[in-house]
Amino acid sequence: MQLTLNQIKKIVGGRYQGDPGLLKKTIRDISINSKDINKNDLFIGIKGEKFDGDNFAEGAIKKGAIAALISKDIKSVSNKIIVKDGREALGKIAQYWKTQSKLPLVAITGSNGKTTTKEMVGSILTFHHKSKAKLLMSQGNFNNDIGLPLSLLKVKKIHQCAVVEMGMNHEGEIRYLSEIAKPDIAVITNIAEAHIEFFGSKKGIAKAKSEIFEGLKKNGIAVINRDDEFYSLLKKATRNKKIITFGLNTKSDVSVKKIIREIAQIKTPKGQLDIKIKLKGEHNLKNALAAIAVGIAMKIPLETIKKGIEAIKPVHGRLEFKKGLYGSIVIDDTYNANPESMRAAIDVLAKQDREQILIIGDMGELGKKAAQYHKSIGDYIKEKKILDVIGTGKLTKHTIDKCKGNAKWFDDKKPLIKYIKTKMKKNTCVLVKGSRFMKMEEIVEALT
Repeated sequence: MQLTLNQIKKIVGGRYQGDPGLLKKTIRDISINSKDINKNDLFIGIKGEKFDGDNFAEGAIKKGAIAALISKDIKSVSNKIIVKDGREALGKIAQYWKTQSKLPLVAITGSNGKTTTKEMVGSILTFHHKSKAKLLMSQGNFNNDIGLPLSLLKVKKIHQCAVVEMGMNHEGEIRYLSEIAKPDIAVITNIAEAHIEFFGSKKGIAKAKSEIFEGLKKNGIAVINRDDEFYSLLKKATRNKKIITFGLNTKSDVSVKKIIREIAQIKTPKGQLDIKIKLKGEHNLKNALAAIAVGIAMKIPLETIKKGIEAIKPVHGRLEFKKGLYGSIVIDDTYNANPESMRAAIDVLAKQDREQILIIGDMGELGKKAAQYHKSIGDYIKEKKILDVIGTGKLTKHTIDKCKGNAKWFDDKKPLIKYIKTKMKKNTCVLVKGSRFMKMEEIVEALT
């Protein structure tokens, strides 16, 4: 990072107190964690629900931080820039840093498939630039108003391109992130019921997701799911920007003509692509189509796009096929859950040519209709004729009550694990899924 402390002060509009000689010093890096501080770093205090980063500013200075950017005047902190809000200041610095580079940036949002699509796009770009080091990708779930700015602050001269996720819990969050990142390509994978308790309806979610186009550059390209029920709303939100569509709908710019022996014949504006997509499920096929559309938008050769998609491996906790006990297969889909991703996972299990066992936990953030959504999953399980269903969690009781066959509910994971072990054998396929707070990975660990 080549920013001086004085430049930081001007960017955030803060008030500096401390040694004036330090203002000309160059910041080595920025951190919000006092434990990670190195000499000449800038520490930024962030307020969270359970902590106040400002309280760690003094410790950061002692570890070698050049200064602390905080929102209150702490006398014991020797060199500090005082601002109204640390999060807002972090965003301003990231926005400024991003504008200093000509780096093309792909931003991806959507209710499901963000991370998988990001990994696919990243794989395509790695082949295109012949180096992973030239690609900046947001790591893990660094997709909020803290994680995204921290990702952008990692931009260096070596980077040729950036791919970031944008997540949200409330209206206005995506707009804020998009205005910081100023994407060249903005992708919306789909609209589903994720976080619906904060938005009231799927239409509310669609409007909030469409905010990604508000930061899209004038000559930027929007990549939209042609299959989505809110396609028209999303298209309108692009405000006449160039659009590339993807989906199973044959009207899509990027679509599937047919699949023969696991090889998908994909139609694109640049010709046909024959690709073997290793990730299971129709939803992952759509994620691949989204990534291909990004490749087309970036004028990457079809052969390079093909290599990138075919090289991708399952993302941890997302339909990962693992060796289970007694020669069984365990499908780990424990990363998270909402009604649409739950149905997609059930579809994958239903296609397995083995004895099928479904283990599910509660889906979170569904608001007043949570019980109704869980009941609807029970109906879907019946429709797919999956008879061995095991559930845990208060809301999942509604799902189990709707199921037919050998459906059981447990209020604790330990007896559930003990029971499922008696049913596992060589010809068994077990799918495990639930929201993050359910910690369903504990079940996967016990069965693999």
